[in-house]
Amino acid sequence: MKGMGYVRFSTDKQASTAEQMAAIEKYCRAHAIDLIGFRVDEGQTGTNTNREGFQRLVREAKAKKFDCVIVYDITRGSRDVADWFAFRKEMQMLGIQVFSTMDNLGRVDDPNAFLTELLAVGIGQHMVLTTRIKSMDKIAMLAAEGKFCGGYAPLGYRIENGNYVIDEYEARAVRQIYAMYAGGKSYQDIIRWLAAEGYKGKRGRPIGKNSLFEILRNERYIGIYSWNKRQMKYMSKWAGGKPREDAVVIPDAIPRIIDSKTWEKVRARMENNKVNTQNKSKAGRDYLLSGLLRCAKCGAAFTGRTTTNKKGVEYKFYTCSGKKRLHNCDAKNIAANDIEPLLVNLLKDALTNGTLIEKTAEAILERTSGHNSNIAQLKEELVSVGMKIDKLLDSLEEGLDSPSLRERLQENEAKKKALEEELKSLESTHTLTKEDLVAGMQEDARRAMEDPSCMKELLRKYFTCVEIGDEEITIHAVCDLGDAQKKEQLPEKISESCIRNGCGGRI
Repeated sequence: MKGMGYVRFSTDKQASTAEQMAAIEKYCRAHAIDLIGFRVDEGQTGTNTNREGFQRLVREAKAKKFDCVIVYDITRGSRDVADWFAFRKEMQMLGIQVFSTMDNLGRVDDPNAFLTELLAVGIGQHMVLTTRIKSMDKIAMLAAEGKFCGGYAPLGYRIENGNYVIDEYEARAVRQIYAMYAGGKSYQDIIRWLAAEGYKGKRGRPIGKNSLFEILRNERYIGIYSWNKRQMKYMSKWAGGKPREDAVVIPDAIPRIIDSKTWEKVRARMENNKVNTQNKSKAGRDYLLSGLLRCAKCGAAFTGRTTTNKKGVEYKFYTCSGKKRLHNCDAKNIAANDIEPLLVNLLKDALTNGTLIEKTAEAILERTSGHNSNIAQLKEELVSVGMKIDKLLDSLEEGLDSPSLRERLQENEAKKKALEEELKSLESTHTLTKEDLVAGMQEDARRAMEDPSCMKELLRKYFTCVEIGDEEITIHAVCDLGDAQKKEQLPEKISESCIRNGCGGRI
């Protein structure tokens, strides 16, 4: 019988991986199990199964690479009752036995064995809940004293013995940010000043618009300490971000960097800008190519923007987000009413003449011929993205709530959704014939000609990315599989001035 060992620890107070491995090796020798390897998760919580080593173990079990799994004890597999028995049931369905060096595990459908196992894993979850309460109580006690509770200190402060202390070098930047904004300067003006002075954020990155927004609304700069204002996570899972009744808010608990008069000026301007933005927004405004365009110079996304001239006429265009946010790119803007029809017409032509359909069908069949390895790779990516999301949620739970952090969370959640959809598609299409694929894409060709409302969906279905350069665009299609590229010169009707200004008009 071939066996795979699984080991995990989350703190240095638990049995180390070496100790667990030694116990598993001894167990396998005593029970004539051919131990072929270990899957390991170090420093990982047992309250969820979103662990790289554990997920790999499950994938390999499905591939029938071993006959049994051996753990040191039940809590190494999971400290969540539902997760553990979901794993046990899945292994039983696969015909994979699960052994523990410390527990006598039977079949999960045996009432007596189930009850014994339920008590063991239930005690493990009880310990987690108890530890969590003690930990939260300790953090709450620190918060009640205005002490630092983890994460990154705001720009302008450093932490000494758990207390916020003003860092004069960084505080100079914070005061200048507030003074410039209160005096009517734009985010772009402030970003240019910060770059010229060599200032960067706590993580060593350039300070962009999202970071400025966070700085300008952070009450710590006027001495107000707050903690646990929103419920971001519960047991390592997203909890919705609702306000908490037990939030800690303490005035004058932190040394001030900004005076009240400047703070009020900044707040008034931010509120006024918020109202103006809401008034200017148009319900239903949509950008056909949103999320599809990338900058050929810096790799940032091209995002949709709308400006209104003095006559009230709106013009839509796409601009490099790196240029707008960080001023680290000089890519030209491109008018929406030039780039959108260009891509729509290219897709329609490719679908109706059959070339894209034929190549895409062949590419899908070629890709799905090795679907097992592709599926495994996608699942590994899903685990990795899931871990990133967990870490971002941990940061939110620790009070590091900011627009930039939430933007990164949304990006990773969107990536996770895309991977899940790709995985679902790959798992469901690998048995299709070329005729099946061609028939489905011919239906897409008909829809493209008859139903304009479906173009946003079809563009994303057949174009994976469109790189925007000053002189040409590069279209990456599904049939390329990331290798082939189709280049199109920018149409002559788009003048250089029009592209740069993003006016959407004609000269």
